Amino acid sequence: MPERKIPFAETIRSFHDAGIRFVVIGGVALGAHGSNYATKDVDFAYAVESENLERLAAFLPTIHARVSGRPANDGFVISTMTLQRARFLNLYTDLGEVDVMREIGGIDSFEGLWERAIPMDLGGFVVRVASIDDLIAMKRSANRPKDQAHIYELLALKKLLEAPTEE
Repeated sequence: MPERKIPFAETIRSFHDAGIRFVVIGGVALGAHGSNYATKDVDFAYAVESENLERLAAFLPTIHARVSGRPANDGFVISTMTLQRARFLNLYTDLGEVDVMREIGGIDSFEGLWERAIPMDLGGFVVRVASIDDLIAMKRSANRPKDQAHIYELLALKKLLEAPTEE
């Protein structure tokens, strides 16, 4: 598999090295598939088995994660219970803005997302990136104005990737 150079590789590697089971979704996933979309954060879908929740809950304080919109130093702790209950958390961290998501609109389950995800080398480490079809499903579910443009681009990328190559 070809090595990919994408923004936020350090952030993604940190999650990878912490042993967290995740799939990269959102704008970074679009970029990994060839989109020119620029994003300001990294979106992760995470597995909800207890060991993974424990690793994620232990890791987030090491990057000083705090929930967007909450006052700094308000004492709120992101725990395994928080990660089990919250659909998603928008976080500010030492590594930049990160969104962690337990539930993603348009997706049947994390396990389904994981199985369909594409393993990609992001510069010496391999992670799973949401498939184009799953990204389209997520964008259709979110249905924001920017998602409409992303859907057209993803459909075009899919067509290009599926086109037979001349030899």
